[in-house]
Amino acid sequence: MKMAKKNKSFLKTNISPILICLILILVFLILILFFELKIFTSNINLNILKPQAKQTTQTNLTIIPTPKPTEKIYAPQISGNQIRVPILMYHYIGNNPNPTDKQRDYLSVTPDKFEEQMKYLKENGYNTISLDTLYPAIRGQITLPAKSIILTFDDGYMDFYTNAYPILLKYGLHATVFIPTNLMNQGYYLSWNQIREMSGSGLINFGAHGVNHYHLTSVSPQTAESEIIQSKKILQDNLGIPINFIAYPFGAVNENIIKITKNAGYMGALGTWANKTQSEGTIFNMPRLKVGGGADLQTFIDLL
Repeated sequence: MKMAKKNKSFLKTNISPILICLILILVFLILILFFELKIFTSNINLNILKPQAKQTTQTNLTIIPTPKPTEKIYAPQISGNQIRVPILMYHYIGNNPNPTDKQRDYLSVTPDKFEEQMKYLKENGYNTISLDTLYPAIRGQITLPAKSIILTFDDGYMDFYTNAYPILLKYGLHATVFIPTNLMNQGYYLSWNQIREMSGSGLINFGAHGVNHYHLTSVSPQTAESEIIQSKKILQDNLGIPINFIAYPFGAVNENIIKITKNAGYMGALGTWANKTQSEGTIFNMPRLKVGGGADLQTFIDLL
């Protein structure tokens, strides 16, 4: 009996504190394990999420491929005040490096042919004017010189600077180049330094041609609006001068595109339908005449 009482006393004085210590140590270890597990899990989650965030950013920066044209060229009604001013449309001024590319072959005018054409204009009394000069003439506010003509070049290819620009300087002829702003400084396109240099020459004007050269009637209205507004803004920011005209890529235009263009603050716009007459009714879709790569001098003269 005395032994039992002694054991009870021992448990009270010795075992209980040991158990308490063990329990406290166990709890402490569990807490450490819990926090370590939480940190480990967080790191795993972060590692999983990081590539996803990076992928999302890259996706947002990816340029959307240009949709294929789905509509016929929209030709508006010639109306109001009218004047005869041919607007010529060029693309490449250079030899086609790939003869199997028939589309490029059609759009490529060799430097020799281009100089022959410019020499003809100069020697036969043609006056190359800007679109800013054409605008008040269409409105009936000024009278243009005889044989007025406008030279335009789409897409801002590098060969304009290397091949066309020296010839235009040689003959003192004005021209307008339409720039898809997001393509500049890439591959076969002009650099912004070249664009600024030519803009400062007094002979070369620049106009908008979208940001990514999208077919404007095949994209969403929001995308079309962004292309029209931002191309104007980017050009103005780079050149420090007003950009008053846009050429619709592929000549793709409808009434909604014209409305967006007017609201964006442009004075006028150019299409790709053929006519030599400019009018008040067509000021936001002016006709142009394509100069094909296979044209001889007589074919060129017949365009004028």
